[in-house]
Amino acid sequence: MLGLGIGSFVETSDFAGKRKVFTNTKSIRFDGTNDYVDTNYSSNALFRNSFSFSFWMRPTDGQPSTQGAIIGVETGSNVHNVLAYLNINGTIGFSHAAGSALNYSITDSAVFTDGVQSDFKHIVITEENVSSGNAATKIYVNGVDTAFSVLGGGAFVIPEAKFISKDFGGLELNIGATNDDGTQDTFYAGMLDEVAIFNKKLSSSEVTAIYNSGTPKDESLHDSLFMYYRFEGDVNDTAGTSHGTNNGAVFGTSVPS
Repeated sequence: MLGLGIGSFVETSDFAGKRKVFTNTKSIRFDGTNDYVDTNYSSNALFRNSFSFSFWMRPTDGQPSTQGAIIGVETGSNVHNVLAYLNINGTIGFSHAAGSALNYSITDSAVFTDGVQSDFKHIVITEENVSSGNAATKIYVNGVDTAFSVLGGGAFVIPEAKFISKDFGGLELNIGATNDDGTQDTFYAGMLDEVAIFNKKLSSSEVTAIYNSGTPKDESLHDSLFMYYRFEGDVNDTAGTSHGTNNGAVFGTSVPS
């Protein structure tokens, strides 16, 4: 079972063959009221093709009174959006809209129970741009490909033409809330750790490797890693240049282990 740890330590190699130590000693906590991290990344290019989110989360309440956005950006009354969130019944949801097309997926079973949570869980959401069909989603919980339902029984889907024409008009991707036409809302209450964003669909074997039996490991050399927020006392992007701006969230020593 995952629990509260004081840190994980994994030895890894860098490009020069030197040895370095990967440490995971901190996570970031959002209050559910007005805390969020602005990635300062204008979102168009990433979301015009296949992408994946990987993150570890421990909500303050597993079945909160209001929906909480883990990662999000949306514009034009949801004409375009990408939004991963925790529902009030403890399920994980993913909303992806492009023009009039929508992919709105919710896990069939609650991922988190009511009340204070003692364990982090690892969530991966993949969205594949399918050239010969509609966008294909997968939601993984602790490495397991989890069943979900699509709003409208699958009637709402995203064809490639709309997928690649997504336009957020320069709006920046947020963590811990959604950037809704320039205003933050749907605030998440709880901890997040090791938020990694990839510009490809992760395979099931890659998800298993990232989950690593419940202990985060260094993903800095993973192919197609686009943004990587480790939250080791800062909100820097260790994979690129989309260094974040922290708006009220605090760091703590509880981490997945």
